[in-house]
Amino acid sequence: FGLLAGTFVGPNALLRFYVLHCVFIPVVVTILLAVHFWRVRKDGGISGPL
Repeated sequence: FGLLAGTFVGPNALLRFYVLHCVFIPVVVTILLAVHFWRVRKDGGISGPL
């Protein structure tokens, strides 16, 4: 819904694309990194050398 628009690339489309890249993508990456670090700590860290 957020990315489906007409074929005209106008100010609204550019603003939507800008907000997607400057707000939503960093928030998603931050959440995924937080979950990753939490799982590493919860599961006992990274395994030692083989």
